[in-house]
Amino acid sequence: MAKRKNEIRDLTRYPWRKGIAAFTQGKDLFLSVPFTWLLEEANEIAALWPETTYIGGPALMRPNEIEPMSPISLHNPFATFTTRGCPNHCAFCAVPKLEPTFKEIENFKPAPIICDNNLLAASNKHLLRVVDASRHFYEVDFNQGFEARRFTTTKADILSALNCKVRFAFDHVNDETPLKDAIDLCKKRVTKKIGVYVLIGFNDTPEDARYRLDKVRGWGILPNPMRFQPLNAKKKNAYVGKNWPEAELKKMMRYYSRLIYTSKIPYEEFRNVR
Repeated sequence: MAKRKNEIRDLTRYPWRKGIAAFTQGKDLFLSVPFTWLLEEANEIAALWPETTYIGGPALMRPNEIEPMSPISLHNPFATFTTRGCPNHCAFCAVPKLEPTFKEIENFKPAPIICDNNLLAASNKHLLRVVDASRHFYEVDFNQGFEARRFTTTKADILSALNCKVRFAFDHVNDETPLKDAIDLCKKRVTKKIGVYVLIGFNDTPEDARYRLDKVRGWGILPNPMRFQPLNAKKKNAYVGKNWPEAELKKMMRYYSRLIYTSKIPYEEFRNVR
Protein backbone atom coordinates (compact mmCIF):
# COMPACT_ATOMS: atom_id res chain seq x y z
CA MET A 1 0.00 0.00 0.00
CA ALA A 2 2.77 2.46 0.92
CA LYS A 3 4.62 1.60 -2.28
CA ARG A 4 1.55 2.37 -4.39
CA LYS A 5 1.02 5.69 -2.59
CA ASN A 6 4.62 6.63 -3.37
CA GLU A 7 3.98 5.70 -7.00
CA ILE A 8 0.95 8.00 -7.07
CA ARG A 9 3.02 10.83 -5.63
CA ASP A 10 5.70 10.26 -8.26
CA LEU A 11 3.06 9.99 -10.99
CA THR A 12 1.74 13.47 -10.29
CA ARG A 13 5.21 14.92 -9.73
CA TYR A 14 6.77 13.37 -12.84
CA PRO A 15 3.89 12.87 -15.27
CA TRP A 16 6.05 12.15 -18.34
CA ARG A 17 6.12 8.38 -18.61
CA LYS A 18 5.30 5.76 -21.23
CA GLY A 19 2.29 4.48 -19.33
CA ILE A 20 -0.41 6.43 -17.53
CA ALA A 21 -0.10 10.22 -17.55
CA ALA A 22 -1.57 12.24 -14.69
CA PHE A 23 -2.39 15.81 -13.82
CA THR A 24 -4.29 17.47 -11.02
CA GLN A 25 -6.81 20.31 -10.88
CA GLY A 26 -7.21 21.38 -7.32
CA LYS A 27 -7.53 18.17 -5.34
CA ASP A 28 -8.94 16.14 -8.23
CA LEU A 29 -6.76 13.68 -10.14
CA PHE A 30 -7.03 13.13 -13.89
CA LEU A 31 -5.53 9.98 -15.42
CA SER A 32 -4.92 9.64 -19.15
CA VAL A 33 -4.61 5.95 -20.02
CA PRO A 34 -3.25 5.09 -23.48
CA PHE A 35 -3.70 1.28 -23.45
CA THR A 36 -6.48 -1.00 -22.23
CA TRP A 37 -4.06 -3.19 -20.29
CA LEU A 38 -3.24 -0.20 -18.06
CA LEU A 39 -6.84 0.31 -16.93
CA GLU A 40 -6.47 -2.00 -13.94
CA GLU A 41 -3.51 0.04 -12.73
CA ALA A 42 -5.48 3.25 -13.26
CA ASN A 43 -8.36 1.90 -11.15
CA GLU A 44 -5.93 0.96 -8.38
CA ILE A 45 -4.56 4.49 -8.39
CA ALA A 46 -8.06 5.94 -8.34
CA ALA A 47 -8.99 3.81 -5.32
CA LEU A 48 -6.10 5.26 -3.33
CA TRP A 49 -6.51 8.89 -4.34
CA PRO A 50 -8.26 10.72 -1.45
CA GLU A 51 -10.34 12.96 -3.71
CA THR A 52 -12.19 12.51 -7.00
CA THR A 53 -10.37 10.75 -9.83
CA TYR A 54 -11.31 11.05 -13.51
CA ILE A 55 -10.08 8.35 -15.87
CA GLY A 56 -9.98 8.98 -19.60
CA GLY A 57 -7.88 8.49 -22.67
CA PRO A 58 -7.79 6.04 -25.60
CA ALA A 59 -7.97 2.99 -23.32
CA LEU A 60 -11.66 3.64 -22.69
CA MET A 61 -12.27 3.08 -26.40
CA ARG A 62 -14.70 5.97 -26.65
CA PRO A 63 -14.64 8.72 -29.26
CA ASN A 64 -14.35 12.44 -28.61
CA GLU A 65 -12.34 12.09 -25.39
CA ILE A 66 -8.91 12.36 -26.97
CA GLU A 67 -8.20 16.06 -26.66
CA PRO A 68 -9.34 16.75 -23.07
CA MET A 69 -8.32 13.42 -21.56
CA SER A 70 -5.17 12.39 -23.45
CA PRO A 71 -2.90 15.44 -23.49
CA ILE A 72 0.07 14.32 -25.57
CA SER A 73 2.28 16.87 -23.78
CA LEU A 74 1.87 14.89 -20.56
CA HIS A 75 2.95 11.62 -22.18
CA ASN A 76 5.79 13.39 -23.99
CA PRO A 77 6.31 17.17 -23.80
CA PHE A 78 8.20 17.14 -27.10
CA ALA A 79 5.33 15.55 -29.04
CA THR A 80 2.29 16.95 -30.84
CA PHE A 81 -0.61 16.14 -33.13
CA THR A 82 -1.40 18.31 -36.16
CA THR A 83 -4.30 16.14 -37.36
CA ARG A 84 -6.67 13.68 -35.70
CA GLY A 85 -8.22 10.54 -37.09
CA CYS A 86 -7.55 8.63 -40.30
CA PRO A 87 -9.70 8.15 -43.41
CA ASN A 88 -8.72 4.49 -43.58
CA HIS A 89 -10.56 1.93 -41.49
CA CYS A 90 -8.01 -0.81 -40.92
CA ALA A 91 -9.41 -3.70 -38.90
CA PHE A 92 -6.43 -3.87 -36.55
CA CYS A 93 -6.46 -0.17 -35.67
CA ALA A 94 -8.24 1.67 -32.85
CA VAL A 95 -8.15 5.07 -34.55
CA PRO A 96 -11.47 4.76 -36.47
CA LYS A 97 -13.25 3.97 -33.21
CA LEU A 98 -11.52 6.65 -31.16
CA GLU A 99 -11.37 9.38 -33.80
CA PRO A 100 -13.97 8.57 -36.46
CA THR A 101 -13.55 11.85 -38.33
CA PHE A 102 -10.30 12.92 -39.92
CA LYS A 103 -9.56 16.59 -39.31
CA GLU A 104 -6.72 19.05 -39.62
CA ILE A 105 -5.86 21.04 -36.49
CA GLU A 106 -5.21 24.65 -37.39
CA ASN A 107 -3.78 25.78 -34.05
CA PHE A 108 -1.64 22.79 -33.22
CA LYS A 109 1.28 23.12 -30.82
CA PRO A 110 4.58 22.95 -32.75
CA ALA A 111 6.85 20.22 -31.40
CA PRO A 112 9.72 18.18 -32.86
CA ILE A 113 7.93 14.81 -32.58
CA ILE A 114 4.82 14.62 -34.76
CA CYS A 115 2.48 11.76 -33.88
CA ASP A 116 -0.35 12.10 -36.42
CA ASN A 117 -2.11 8.86 -37.30
CA ASN A 118 -2.07 9.63 -41.03
CA LEU A 119 -0.46 12.99 -41.73
CA LEU A 120 -0.23 12.34 -45.47
CA ALA A 121 -4.02 12.21 -45.64
CA ALA A 122 -3.99 15.96 -44.94
CA SER A 123 -4.04 18.59 -47.65
CA ASN A 124 -0.83 19.98 -49.09
CA LYS A 125 -1.83 23.31 -47.55
CA HIS A 126 -1.84 21.76 -44.07
CA LEU A 127 1.43 19.94 -44.70
CA LEU A 128 3.03 23.26 -45.68
CA ARG A 129 1.70 24.75 -42.43
CA VAL A 130 3.30 21.90 -40.46
CA VAL A 131 6.63 22.37 -42.20
CA ASP A 132 6.61 26.13 -41.66
CA ALA A 133 5.87 25.66 -37.95
CA SER A 134 8.67 23.09 -37.60
CA ARG A 135 11.54 24.82 -39.40
CA HIS A 136 13.17 26.07 -36.19
CA PHE A 137 13.63 22.55 -34.80
CA TYR A 138 17.03 21.00 -35.45
CA GLU A 139 15.34 17.73 -36.38
CA VAL A 140 11.72 16.70 -36.79
CA ASP A 141 10.66 13.12 -36.09
CA PHE A 142 7.56 11.99 -37.99
CA ASN A 143 6.92 9.29 -35.44
CA GLN A 144 3.93 7.43 -36.86
CA GLY A 145 4.05 5.30 -39.97
CA PHE A 146 3.46 7.19 -43.21
CA GLU A 147 1.03 5.56 -45.63
CA ALA A 148 3.26 4.76 -48.59
CA ARG A 149 0.49 5.09 -51.18
CA ARG A 150 0.00 8.74 -50.19
CA PHE A 151 3.69 9.63 -50.33
CA THR A 152 3.66 11.62 -53.55
CA THR A 153 6.42 13.66 -55.16
CA THR A 154 4.63 16.86 -54.12
CA LYS A 155 4.43 15.83 -50.47
CA ALA A 156 8.04 14.66 -50.54
CA ASP A 157 9.16 18.04 -51.86
CA ILE A 158 7.23 19.82 -49.09
CA LEU A 159 8.87 17.66 -46.41
CA SER A 160 12.31 18.15 -47.95
CA ALA A 161 12.49 21.60 -46.31
CA LEU A 162 13.05 19.88 -42.94
CA ASN A 163 15.89 17.91 -41.42
CA CYS A 164 13.76 14.95 -40.45
CA LYS A 165 13.29 11.29 -39.67
CA VAL A 166 10.38 9.48 -41.27
CA ARG A 167 8.73 6.12 -40.74
CA PHE A 168 6.54 4.08 -43.03
CA ALA A 169 4.14 1.22 -42.31
CA PHE A 170 4.32 -2.28 -43.81
CA ASP A 171 1.08 -3.86 -42.61
CA HIS A 172 0.40 -6.25 -45.49
CA VAL A 173 2.47 -7.96 -48.16
CA ASN A 174 0.40 -6.20 -50.85
CA ASP A 175 1.97 -2.93 -49.67
CA GLU A 176 5.44 -3.99 -50.83
CA THR A 177 5.61 -2.19 -54.19
CA PRO A 178 4.18 1.18 -53.06
CA LEU A 179 6.35 1.01 -49.94
CA LYS A 180 9.55 0.40 -51.92
CA ASP A 181 8.62 3.25 -54.28
CA ALA A 182 7.98 5.56 -51.32
CA ILE A 183 11.28 4.64 -49.67
CA ASP A 184 13.22 5.27 -52.88
CA LEU A 185 11.48 8.63 -53.33
CA CYS A 186 12.12 9.55 -49.70
CA LYS A 187 15.82 8.72 -49.96
CA LYS A 188 16.11 10.78 -53.12
CA ARG A 189 14.17 13.89 -52.09
CA VAL A 190 13.71 14.01 -48.31
CA THR A 191 15.96 11.96 -46.03
CA LYS A 192 17.79 8.69 -45.66
CA LYS A 193 16.79 8.48 -41.97
CA ILE A 194 13.93 6.06 -42.53
CA GLY A 195 12.25 3.49 -40.32
CA VAL A 196 9.57 0.94 -41.15
CA TYR A 197 6.94 -0.39 -38.74
CA VAL A 198 6.07 -4.00 -39.62
CA LEU A 199 2.79 -5.28 -38.16
CA ILE A 200 3.00 -8.94 -37.20
CA GLY A 201 0.56 -11.35 -35.60
CA PHE A 202 -2.59 -10.01 -37.29
CA ASN A 203 -4.17 -12.25 -39.96
CA ASP A 204 -0.73 -13.29 -41.18
CA THR A 205 1.60 -16.26 -40.78
CA PRO A 206 5.16 -16.50 -39.48
CA GLU A 207 6.31 -16.93 -43.08
CA ASP A 208 4.48 -13.78 -44.20
CA ALA A 209 5.85 -11.76 -41.28
CA ARG A 210 9.42 -12.91 -41.87
CA TYR A 211 9.16 -12.11 -45.56
CA ARG A 212 8.19 -8.51 -44.81
CA LEU A 213 10.76 -8.10 -42.04
CA ASP A 214 13.57 -9.48 -44.19
CA LYS A 215 12.43 -7.46 -47.19
CA VAL A 216 12.88 -4.27 -45.17
CA ARG A 217 16.34 -5.47 -44.06
CA GLY A 218 17.18 -6.07 -47.71
CA TRP A 219 16.41 -2.42 -48.40
CA GLY A 220 19.06 -1.42 -45.86
CA ILE A 221 16.58 -0.42 -43.13
CA LEU A 222 16.16 -1.88 -39.66
CA PRO A 223 12.51 -3.02 -39.40
CA ASN A 224 10.53 -2.23 -36.26
CA PRO A 225 8.23 -5.22 -35.61
CA MET A 226 4.91 -4.21 -34.06
CA ARG A 227 3.06 -7.05 -32.35
CA PHE A 228 -0.69 -6.87 -32.84
CA GLN A 229 -2.66 -6.06 -29.70
CA PRO A 230 -6.47 -6.54 -29.72
CA LEU A 231 -8.39 -3.33 -29.08
CA ASN A 232 -9.75 -4.71 -25.79
CA ALA A 233 -6.56 -6.41 -24.56
CA LYS A 234 -6.46 -6.77 -20.77
CA LYS A 235 -2.81 -7.82 -20.83
CA LYS A 236 -0.07 -6.71 -23.20
CA ASN A 237 1.29 -9.37 -25.57
CA ALA A 238 -1.24 -12.00 -24.45
CA TYR A 239 -2.92 -12.42 -27.84
CA VAL A 240 -1.60 -15.07 -30.22
CA GLY A 241 -3.18 -15.39 -33.67
CA LYS A 242 -4.49 -18.74 -34.90
CA ASN A 243 -1.64 -19.13 -37.41
CA TRP A 244 1.08 -18.54 -34.85
CA PRO A 245 2.81 -20.74 -32.29
CA GLU A 246 3.27 -18.50 -29.26
CA ALA A 247 6.96 -19.36 -28.97
CA GLU A 248 7.55 -18.36 -32.60
CA LEU A 249 5.84 -15.00 -32.13
CA LYS A 250 7.95 -14.23 -29.07
CA LYS A 251 11.17 -15.31 -30.78
CA MET A 252 10.48 -13.26 -33.89
CA MET A 253 9.69 -10.16 -31.89
CA ARG A 254 12.82 -10.61 -29.78
CA TYR A 255 15.10 -11.22 -32.77
CA TYR A 256 13.88 -8.48 -35.10
CA SER A 257 13.57 -5.92 -32.30
CA ARG A 258 17.28 -6.32 -31.52
CA LEU A 259 18.87 -6.63 -34.94
CA ILE A 260 21.71 -4.34 -33.89
CA TYR A 261 22.79 -7.25 -31.66
CA THR A 262 21.23 -10.31 -33.31
CA SER A 263 21.81 -9.68 -37.02
CA LYS A 264 25.01 -11.74 -37.11
CA ILE A 265 23.04 -14.81 -36.06
CA PRO A 266 20.75 -16.47 -38.65
CA TYR A 267 17.16 -16.41 -37.43
CA GLU A 268 16.87 -20.20 -37.83
CA GLU A 269 19.73 -20.57 -35.38
CA PHE A 270 18.35 -17.93 -32.99
CA ARG A 271 14.89 -19.49 -32.84
CA ASN A 272 16.33 -22.78 -31.60
CA VAL A 273 18.15 -21.21 -28.69
CA ARG A 274 16.22 -21.68 -25.46
